[in-house]
Amino acid sequence: MAELQNYKDNKESGFTDFYFIDLIVMLASSAKIDLGELPHPYYKDKDLNLARARITINMITSLIKKTSGNLNIEEKKVMREVLEDLQKTYVEKTRDKAKNSPAPKTPSRPLVPTPPGTNLPKTDVKEWIRIVQDEIAKKKQNPPPKV
Repeated sequence: MAELQNYKDNKESGFTDFYFIDLIVMLASSAKIDLGELPHPYYKDKDLNLARARITINMITSLIKKTSGNLNIEEKKVMREVLEDLQKTYVEKTRDKAKNSPAPKTPSRPLVPTPPGTNLPKTDVKEWIRIVQDEIAKKKQNPPPKV
């Protein structure tokens, strides 16, 4: 049976934790969606949300700080490249937005997705919550048949 390598011995080379790299790439993808670089998986459009992108970039920065000293060369390289790319894109998008739109615009999509079975988007969150609660109550009254 193969002996597991102690992760603390992973200072410069050795075992690369691909789950950790996947986590960083997943966060970076989320930031790219918020920066309008990738289409949103649900809405299938590209929308700019600088505030949410900044939060994700800050989370990656925090991960870099908290894991410093525990990463090998490959992990450090991936994190540095991802963070530099996101920060550069964020600065460009912030400059473009400042140049092109002097007045804040309303969001292009609702705060929450449209509830099923309705034709109009609900911008009022309290109304949307009421509709969801009604749907839950209906399902409790008429549970689906067990197979």
